[in-house]
Amino acid sequence: MTAFPMPATTAPPVRSAAWEDSLTGRFLLALFEAYDRECVRYAVLRNHERWPADFGKDIDLVIHPRDLRRHDALVRRLCAKWSLEAVVRASRGGHWMYYLARPGTGVVEGIYLDLRVSLSHMHFEYLPVEVVLEDQLHDGPFRTPSEAAEALALLLHCVFDKGYVRDDYRARLRDLLARSGAQFGALADRELGRGWGTRLAAALAAPDGLLRLRRRLAVATLLRRPETAFWYACSRAAVLWDRVRHRVRPPGQLVILVGPDGAGKTTLSERVCERFAPTRIKVSSVYLGAQKPLLPTRRLSQKIRKRLAPPTRVKPIKDVDRRQRLRGLVHIMADKWLRYLVHVRPRLVRGEVVVLDRYFYDLRTFAHPLVRQRWLEALIMRLIPEPALAFCLAADPALIAARKRELTVAETARQIECYRGLASWLRDFREVPADGDLSRVVDGITEQIVRVRARASAPPSRRDRS
Repeated sequence: MTAFPMPATTAPPVRSAAWEDSLTGRFLLALFEAYDRECVRYAVLRNHERWPADFGKDIDLVIHPRDLRRHDALVRRLCAKWSLEAVVRASRGGHWMYYLARPGTGVVEGIYLDLRVSLSHMHFEYLPVEVVLEDQLHDGPFRTPSEAAEALALLLHCVFDKGYVRDDYRARLRDLLARSGAQFGALADRELGRGWGTRLAAALAAPDGLLRLRRRLAVATLLRRPETAFWYACSRAAVLWDRVRHRVRPPGQLVILVGPDGAGKTTLSERVCERFAPTRIKVSSVYLGAQKPLLPTRRLSQKIRKRLAPPTRVKPIKDVDRRQRLRGLVHIMADKWLRYLVHVRPRLVRGEVVVLDRYFYDLRTFAHPLVRQRWLEALIMRLIPEPALAFCLAADPALIAARKRELTVAETARQIECYRGLASWLRDFREVPADGDLSRVVDGITEQIVRVRARASAPPSRRDRS
């Protein structure tokens, strides 16, 4: 019997990652093309050797200070074309952080640009920006500093900004020093003083050799550019001023979810926070209802009521004819204010987006004649911090009441109308279906939060000197 040879089977070739495979790659291609077209002086500082397979956590760019406005205009033009929202945050350390977010179905895509207009730490300029913008290399569709300039910038970045040398940075530095040869020594001697090229190359071999040179490097920088001490002191003073200013006017945004029991506020707030978890937008959820008090007297009163209640008593369903004491309302509001100051306000000071399950506006549903007085309502509404976004969960009262069986249908309908009355007091009030598709509702709320966050960020309007 003749044996016929089997046809050789070969695995299909593995296609290397391309720029078009990701949103970040496609956007960067368009951005670099726009930079070249508009003559924007820029350079990709580090981690570009892994592109486009891995873009890392952020894109490190340096832009000439005089081209900052053109860069901002180009980014916003591309964001409008690509349906992205630009969330911009300026740091006192000399960074412009662009988070370009696009809420989608089930995911929030984002691109993070870490932009510098100077190579400095808190405006302590350790290397002139012109060093990385001259004698550039064209690494595919983007520009990078020369190998000597990239090595010196990365080395000083580890010393002044990071305070340590990562293992991958150490390997990258050794590779750059080997390829740049004598050019690194000449550049370091020119920018820091004679002998610094040899001293830095030798210090890189020791585990903490570079960090031990930090003080001497700072002195060498001050001898070359003494004005950096003034800008460093100004930045430190500005940071202290920001801390005071943010406590008076917190930079964070408040998003509230209101509606009767059973509307789905807790589930919705959790889903929104999960959606933002992998993004650069910090979102947290806080429950501000009456069931989890912080005030000691409120806790004590709850324990007393539980002790006095008969063990077999069924919790009554609340109806529209119930009457509540005004003393109870004051007690609840005092506890809400305490929890707001303890759990919510610090998050807003840190610049977070806080999604609140219930809010002070629950007092509108309190069954007491005094609450319905127009003058009292106007006074209270002006004392309550207005949220950036307010969402009212509404649906068929019978459907909502059947979920938890804590309110009657009539009481559920009454509370929905009370919450709808907030539309005349709040600037951004929206009604969302409590019986709609949960994923679609989360998509809509997520999109609104991203837009509010983008509106709260101001574009660069001057040279980054604070």
